[in-house]
Amino acid sequence: MDILAIGAHPDDVELGCGGLLLKAVRNGHNVHILTLTRGAASGDPKQRTRELEKSAKFIGAKTLRIGDFEDTNLTVSSGLIKYIESFVDEVGPDLILTHFHGDVHHDHRAVSTATLEAARFNSNILAYEIPLSRSFDPKVFYDISDVIDEKVELIRIFWSQRSKLYTKANAIKGLAEFRALQSRLNTSIDYVESFEVLKMCLDVEFKLQKVPYHKSLPNEMIESPESLAGLT
Repeated sequence: MDILAIGAHPDDVELGCGGLLLKAVRNGHNVHILTLTRGAASGDPKQRTRELEKSAKFIGAKTLRIGDFEDTNLTVSSGLIKYIESFVDEVGPDLILTHFHGDVHHDHRAVSTATLEAARFNSNILAYEIPLSRSFDPKVFYDISDVIDEKVELIRIFWSQRSKLYTKANAIKGLAEFRALQSRLNTSIDYVESFEVLKMCLDVEFKLQKVPYHKSLPNEMIESPESLAGLT
């Protein structure tokens, strides 16, 4: 499976779904990361870029793409949508992970909305949360109990952000433990990452359905109802 994780700033993806990405690589899946800015509003962009590159290596990501959009100035524009779409085309992901559409940071909200349009022909899109997210309503829970310490270590790579409380181990573990409690699986699972469903397609075996990307399909297949056979 190819998994694409999209974030506005360095450390967003890692905070939101770092545990899932670590486990995905461990289990033989391909992880691709797209970060739209270099985080200049919260530190030296060169240092933050180095941290991001080190983080991608720690995860074992197959691809890391870093954009040069201006930090704190992301808007839902054709430029942002086309940039995300070009990477979606390149990767052809089975699963896309992006920001929560109601996040408190406007950059995060812009990336979430832009992702939905850029990936409109993709089958499965989930939204992750970060410790600062509010009004998040999780629908999918993923067990990261066996990699929670590695996730903490992953976040520590972003040393330039060490003063921020939400990067602390207790914030990372506390949120994951709370979501495990909410899942009602906490008798056997200690820590989870949770997600909202933005789009999900299942096949007849109730596995994630991957629809071939539209640009590779003839028009009659895009428009024909038969092309959707097998979706539930």
